[in-house]
Amino acid sequence: MTLHIRLKALFVLAAVFGLFCARPSVAQQGRSLSVGVNYSYVRTNLVPDCNCFGMQGGGAELQYRFRPHLALLADFTATHRGDITASHYDLTQVTYAGGLRYFPPGPSRHLRLFADVLLGGAHASGSLSPAKTGFGSANAFSFQTGGGVSIPLASRWTLVPVRAEYLLTTFSNGSEDHQNDLRLSAGVRFRLSGH
Repeated sequence: MTLHIRLKALFVLAAVFGLFCARPSVAQQGRSLSVGVNYSYVRTNLVPDCNCFGMQGGGAELQYRFRPHLALLADFTATHRGDITASHYDLTQVTYAGGLRYFPPGPSRHLRLFADVLLGGAHASGSLSPAKTGFGSANAFSFQTGGGVSIPLASRWTLVPVRAEYLLTTFSNGSEDHQNDLRLSAGVRFRLSGH
């Protein structure tokens, strides 16, 4: 191993050690547990050849902030659309995922940006689901990444006026067998404990 690679490895180890071995008073400063609810809109291409359509629904999230700029996140969202075609097809999609949320340092305490990366699963039901159309399983892998803005309203309440995400699902559809969706949501978050 060259000296250059050894120095890089030593630097990375020192950074990781510093991140996880911070003084308790600094680590506790950013710890909190929050729950949130939201309205969600998903623009999906589950049907081949981008016969895209929108679905509406809602979601819930559980956020555990363990560092001032990092949080663990669990996200659950259900969306539905009826009368998609003249034959009145319908589709319900449920996604469930977990991952990390990052809060970059910002100049304002009244406006906080955040970014998410989550992995999980998705389930489709209804007449357009892969299980009903004969293309495969109603369950698939999901990946979502994006970000948004949060605005503290009171000591425990936070408004999330916009959250935009890229949502990838891998439902079989007889063509590409993956969907590149856009998910937009808005909601509120309530801090259960912590600072």
